Order: sequence, then C-alpha cells, then structure tokens
Amino acid sequence: MHTPEPARWGATLVGGMGPAWAAMEGLNRGLSAEFGPQGIRSVVIRSNGLIETDTIDVVFDLHSAAMGITREQFQSFIQNLTHRKRTTTVAEVANAAAWLASDRASGITGAVVNLTGGLLVD
Repeated sequence: MHTPEPARWGATLVGGMGPAWAAMEGLNRGLSAEFGPQGIRSVVIRSNGLIETDTIDVVFDLHSAAMGITREQFQSFIQNLTHRKRTTTVAEVANAAAWLASDRASGITGAVVNLTGGLLVD
C-alpha cells in the first residue's frame, strides 16, 4: 500500500482522505497480524507528494489557490518542510517497494516505511 503524509499529519483541504489513508495504515497492521503466520507480509510506503504525477498537480493547484500563491510557490513551501528540501520521487518509492518485496526485507511486516524525507519523523 501507499499513503501520503496526511495519513499521519492532519492537513487542510484533503477532506476525508486523511482519515482514509490513516485507516489504510491501520488495515496494514491488521493484515500483518492476520496473514503473518502464513508467511504473508504487509507493508505501507508513506511518501510526500510525488510531483511527477498528474494527481499531485490537482492537489497542489487546489492548495496553492486556497493560499493565494502560485503552484510553484506551494511546491517550494512543501519541499522546504522536508529535511532534504525536496519531495520524494516516484523512483524512490519504486526502489523502496522493490526492496520491501525482496527477501532482504523479510523481517518487515505491519510497518509504515517513511519516505517523507523528514517531513514526518517517526
């Protein structure tokens, strides 16, 4: 599963999606408990807005309009909240997913892997 940071961090203008994403993270823990004895793992990857995606264009446009700033200014605002001063890339999510699916991550289940670049620190 994949969730964005509003699953953990309350955010405006996301409607019911924040609680829905939090529920997905809770479901992950339940799936791990339920299916772990059969050797099935469940993991969530949590990232911040993936700026290469069409979906984030809509989200950033909505937020920037509500704040009365340009999309570029909003993107910069979000990036500056992270420790790395940039958002996570689709490639980083894919790399994490490949590693998590591998035997090298066989001890991980029921966890949320944090790829927010320090926006959230668990």
